[in-house]
Amino acid sequence: RDARLAQVCCSFRVSVVVFFIPMADNTEMPVETKPVNPHVATTCTAGPIGLTAFGITTILLNFLNADLIGKDSITLIICYGMFHGGFIQILAGMWEVYRGNIFGGCAFTSYGGFWMGFALFEILMVITELEPPSKDGKAVWLCVWGVFTLLNFIGTLNANRVVQFVFASLTTLFFLLAAGVDNHDIHVVAGYVGIVCGSSALYLGWAEVMNELAGRELCYIGPVKNKVF
Repeated sequence: RDARLAQVCCSFRVSVVVFFIPMADNTEMPVETKPVNPHVATTCTAGPIGLTAFGITTILLNFLNADLIGKDSITLIICYGMFHGGFIQILAGMWEVYRGNIFGGCAFTSYGGFWMGFALFEILMVITELEPPSKDGKAVWLCVWGVFTLLNFIGTLNANRVVQFVFASLTTLFFLLAAGVDNHDIHVVAGYVGIVCGSSALYLGWAEVMNELAGRELCYIGPVKNKVF
């Protein structure tokens, strides 16, 4: 048994040496390559679906925040937001995870969950005797989402300029909404920022569809040439 063990160890040492010693001329060393996700080449992206769902619901809610529509519109916005802004975004996120796009999957499922949670809270406030949240608690909730969105913005630095703008404006929106908990004027300004943010997301979703149909950059999205990381 000892002789057999010594033979195996010797073979292992030889294999390691052969692997690391440069091979003869005109022969390339084996290079480790990252496995390719086979689903990427055969499955279309769900990015435009998630961006459209996010964009439309964000625009609608922030028309309300900006006092451009009546407060009685909240029921329509909440019900629509739960399914389009929430459920559809989560589906888009899971689709992106299937394709191997972890950033898109994380973003869409997170903001889809945000919309579903927000809608459920508003519904419970109507059908139950649930106490409204304190101003401090609401501000902290919005700030946490602002920090999360800021971290996501860092992840877009290697992406296109429009998606960078979406996350930068969304970060600003969350922090303005947090500051607007005690100041109605700031809350209204946040509403206008939210309309711009949602419009940019809606544009990006449409632009990605048009560019894929055209097979070129028909609509500007601003691809980044020099990668940050």
